[in-house]
Amino acid sequence: MVAFLIVGLLLTMFLGLPIAIAMLIIGGIYIIQQGIPFMIVAQFMTEGAMIYVLIAIPLFMFAAHLMNEAGMSHRIIRLCNAFVGHLRGGLALVNVLASMIFAGMSGEAVADTAGLGSVLIPAMVKEGYDKEFSAAVTVSSAVIGPIIPPSVPMIICAALSSTSVGRMFLGGMIPGILFGLLLMALSYAIAFRRRYPTQPKASWMERWNAFKDAILGLMTIVIILGGIFSGIFTPIEAAGIAVVYGFMVGWLVYRSIDFKKLPKICLDVTLHTGVIMFIIALARFYNFILTREQIPQKVIGFLMGLSQNPLVIMMIIALGLFVLGCFLSTTPALMLVVPVLLPLVQEAGYNLVHFFVMVTLALLLGTLTPPVGINLYLVSTISGLPATRLLRELLPFYLVLIAVVFVTIFFPWVVTAPGNLVFGR
Repeated sequence: MVAFLIVGLLLTMFLGLPIAIAMLIIGGIYIIQQGIPFMIVAQFMTEGAMIYVLIAIPLFMFAAHLMNEAGMSHRIIRLCNAFVGHLRGGLALVNVLASMIFAGMSGEAVADTAGLGSVLIPAMVKEGYDKEFSAAVTVSSAVIGPIIPPSVPMIICAALSSTSVGRMFLGGMIPGILFGLLLMALSYAIAFRRRYPTQPKASWMERWNAFKDAILGLMTIVIILGGIFSGIFTPIEAAGIAVVYGFMVGWLVYRSIDFKKLPKICLDVTLHTGVIMFIIALARFYNFILTREQIPQKVIGFLMGLSQNPLVIMMIIALGLFVLGCFLSTTPALMLVVPVLLPLVQEAGYNLVHFFVMVTLALLLGTLTPPVGINLYLVSTISGLPATRLLRELLPFYLVLIAVVFVTIFFPWVVTAPGNLVFGR
């Protein structure tokens, strides 16, 4: 039966079925074979969808769309360009730095890719950068979105593992910044080797004007993160405030909100949220089946049989997650692995925040890899390049993300120190 649950799920996904439907089919066959009442399906789906903190997900998504519509991404690009655009490969550095700033506003890689990529890829190509390099920088830097807080995958992970959302957010802070700095160093090295162009250095007055123009967008980060970490409001309240703030700034200050586009924005957010919640609901049902068959315990026994060293076990898990991320997008993968690995974390004495931040980072590699890399295909559409042409250019960027994952494994304080500083041990 264990083989049926695992192999059957993988086979149905290989045939092209969405993971939620695959879980429903395999789970349905299982409960029929076991004589379990169908009411169990509705019961666990309802239970899975009623995790309170998940309310923040559609709100952060809506806020990200509003900020793009309000033109905040353009202002952030202008600000970054004023400070680093004159360096070798300056627009590549602008790309990464803008992603780091936008990550603190949206929490979504897709919003980052769409908002910044549609502006920066054409601009980089126009300035003389290779299109493949421009697209590779854009899509890899967009991964920072779900790492630096606020982060939609971190919210999901915290909800599934009953971990503090605030600590999960802070756990991603240093790895996200480290990833961004390493991407900037790599981009600079490639730009120097290929002799990509530089731009005229901005004056301090131009920098000041760019900062003033972007200050309202930057205040989004201060409001969201400052409010959460100071305890003024919860992550859900922060997400709601971000929506209101983004709308008011775009409508009353920038006057760039097109009310005709709001229905489409609402529809996009609704559809995206519906997909996530449907997966979460069915994953809760499927996890009930996995627990009933004691699969988490068998996974623990297998891993403990390979090694008793916690670091070795984490490295093995990270390598497995890299592979899994190639076949599942981040949200479905979290739905499957977090409940299975949670007993291992508790039994082995791992720090919950440290372990599940590592899990989230490892799975994010899947957003850049076929066959399901949503960001890879999005940037392929924006740039007009086939995804296969981007893979070779992306190889060094993959290695940077993998390096950051292993840094978090070997140096747990990188993840835990900010949370301990803010919330205490």
